[in-house]
Amino acid sequence: MKKITVLILLFSASTGYTQTLPIDFETTIVTSDFEDFDGGKATVIANTQPGGLNTSSTVAQIVRDGGQVWAGSKLALASNLDFSTFNTISMKVFTTAPVGTIVKFKLEGAGVTERDAQTTVTNEWEELKWDFTGQPANVNTLVFMFDFGNVGDGSASSTFLFDDIAQLFGGTQIDLPVDFEGSTVNYTLSDFGGNESSLVTDPTDAGNRAIQVIKTEGAATWAGTTIGTPAGFATNIPLTLADSKMTVRVWSPEAGTPIRLKVEDSNDPTHTCETETNTTLSGQWEALEFDFTNQAPGTELLSVGLAMGWTYNMASIFFNFDTDGATAGEKTYYFDDVKFGELVLGVNNYEMEGLRAFPNPANDQWTISSPNMDITLIEVFDQQGKLLLVLKPNGPMATINASNFADGAYVSKITTRSGTGSVRLIKQ
Repeated sequence: MKKITVLILLFSASTGYTQTLPIDFETTIVTSDFEDFDGGKATVIANTQPGGLNTSSTVAQIVRDGGQVWAGSKLALASNLDFSTFNTISMKVFTTAPVGTIVKFKLEGAGVTERDAQTTVTNEWEELKWDFTGQPANVNTLVFMFDFGNVGDGSASSTFLFDDIAQLFGGTQIDLPVDFEGSTVNYTLSDFGGNESSLVTDPTDAGNRAIQVIKTEGAATWAGTTIGTPAGFATNIPLTLADSKMTVRVWSPEAGTPIRLKVEDSNDPTHTCETETNTTLSGQWEALEFDFTNQAPGTELLSVGLAMGWTYNMASIFFNFDTDGATAGEKTYYFDDVKFGELVLGVNNYEMEGLRAFPNPANDQWTISSPNMDITLIEVFDQQGKLLLVLKPNGPMATINASNFADGAYVSKITTRSGTGSVRLIKQ
């Protein structure tokens, strides 16, 4: 019997790390599989907080007591993680630490990458997620750092339970053009400086989705939102000196709001180009054009970046740039339809049969009629080609509110299920 026992122990020691995701701590992982560092101590224990999201029998625990602000523990996997399809890591967490506690999830191996998540509850289980879209398959060690940035004291608020670590499909990587309507695209946003962004139903159009950006009272002058994850877009933005423009449709509560757009390399944050323009409408959607050959003061020229071989695959937008939230007060903005290329009318050189607007001229309202096919999209442009209004009706007739337009001529691009045409609109 003694010989058999010895053989079993030797076999166990020789197998090395065999764990793979998902991990639920019920059978395969034991305390000795963890590698603690700098004041963190991990154990596998009976679930002391069964209930809510997690009624399982066994969980892992990390207690932080002294050491460094990055104290934690590591767990090696049998093979590298592949984020090409399953690009998000999820984990259930229980803590009595305050809401907003940072949980850093670091991955190590031939490469290193890390992401942060913040707790949203206390004294109950919740599922946190970390998006690793675009990361290479060269990491095989999970590094857990709870309450990152603070030194633990061994108390209940420095004790963390975690369980059910898994890889999830978080959607395909975002790419231009972006309209936030896809059902399988990862529209994760990355806020900084005090912004709070979320994907919402357009408050002016129940059939449209857009990004709501709240620039809070605590926001910095440079508070902004990266359009996507830290991996950026799936393909590079094809900026050249001859083709240097992007457009974004925005909604601001005030005309004259400075909006800045920044492009950069997700692998090198020093490779950037920024430009800025102002809104012209108050409380209405409008399409703004951003020309990166007209760089913002104090930022690098596009020509310099291109000459040095820089590429750009990430974009961030800043509302009311250079004014902090304390000065402006909390304000809500929206953006949608992020595209590469200049703003153009794009209307066809023909009028669809039966397509008309009445009354025309109008004082308060135009009605657009398409008796032969339902209208799916209406875009209104000024004579300089600037997009002023977008509507998404779904029927043979639609109305355009003319009361906020200055007197003059406009062009409406009308899209139906059979084609696209244009109607000249007159406001008087």
